[in-house]
Amino acid sequence: MSNESNFAPEKSGAKFFHRKDLYLALVLVAFGAFVYYEAGKFPPAPAVLGDTINADVFPKILVVILLFLTAIIPFEFKMTPEKVAKIDKDRDQKTLPITWITIFLLLTIVFLTDFLGAVLTMFVICLLLPLVWGEKNYVAVAIYALLFPAFVWFLFNQLLGLYFAPGLLEVFLK
Repeated sequence: MSNESNFAPEKSGAKFFHRKDLYLALVLVAFGAFVYYEAGKFPPAPAVLGDTINADVFPKILVVILLFLTAIIPFEFKMTPEKVAKIDKDRDQKTLPITWITIFLLLTIVFLTDFLGAVLTMFVICLLLPLVWGEKNYVAVAIYALLFPAFVWFLFNQLLGLYFAPGLLEVFLK
C-alpha cells in the first residue's frame, strides 16, 4: 500500500509539489527578483563605512535567504504531511474583508510615504491600523500613534544620526 501522505492533495494535481504552494513560491521569487534588481541601483556606501554590510548588500542577502526558503515551500507538504489538510482547509475559506482593507490601507500609505515623510507615515500607520482592526481604546491608540514615531525618530535620527525624509513636515517646520 502506498503512503498517501507522501503526495500532494489530489485536488492540487501534483505528485511531487503542492500546486498552490508553487504559485505562492513563484510570486515570492518574482518579488525577490524585483527587490534584488532595485537593491542593485542603490548608490555605493561611502568609504568611511569600511567593509560593513552596506545598504546595497543587505537587501540582496535577505533576498537570497528568501529564495532559499521559497524553494522549500512547494515541497513542504512532504516534510509536514499532518499540516497539509489543515492548511488546504484554511485556504478554501474566503479571505476576510479586513485583510483586503488592511492591504489597501498599507499600499495607499506606502504610495504616500514620499509625500508624508517617515515620521508622518509611522504616525498614520500607528493611528489607522489599530482603529481599522477595531481597537476601541482611542486614548491608548492616540498615545501609541504619538509616542512610537517620536521614539523611533529620536532613536534613529538623533542618537544614531540617520536621516529621515521629512516629507510634509518640512513645510510645517520652516
